[in-house]
Amino acid sequence: MSRPETLEEKRAALIIKYRKLKVDRTEREAEKIVFYLSRGDERYVMLCILNKKTIGIAYVRELKELADGEPAKGIMIGNGKYTYSAKSNAKKMGIELIPPTLPTFDVFEHELVPLHEILTGEERSEVLKRFHAKPYQFPWIKVSDPIAIIIGAKPGDVIRITGESETAGRFESYRYVVK
Repeated sequence: MSRPETLEEKRAALIIKYRKLKVDRTEREAEKIVFYLSRGDERYVMLCILNKKTIGIAYVRELKELADGEPAKGIMIGNGKYTYSAKSNAKKMGIELIPPTLPTFDVFEHELVPLHEILTGEERSEVLKRFHAKPYQFPWIKVSDPIAIIIGAKPGDVIRITGESETAGRFESYRYVVK
């Protein structure tokens, strides 16, 4: 992927990097960019809507058609507001809408932001067993938190946070992802 130019492309680059997605191909038009992505057997289609103040249901339907044609999951990025219809139908169609409030800079490059990772099923079981806890007993992080959006966390996931501290050295903490 070349150097991102627009805010939408910067958000797309963050999501591609931290969700460990591979760009298979890119199609550019005047007002949109379509990324065809993969991670293992999973396929994704990411639609970036450029320079629109309002993003309506027509774009959601277009992304749904692209995703169905590829058998893939859809992700939409825009810098404008999503209409009510776009928001409610995207959820029903399984399209993930990335909010325009998501930072365009790499938050993980800041010295105070530690590494965040979604635990696999096996890791999750080990952690729950080790702490004799249920997932909801860990501190919560909202699915709308920028970090959760960037790494692709869903409600019910457990996130491991690994950082460095002058007093404690290396530390691990966990967060439960909620709506």
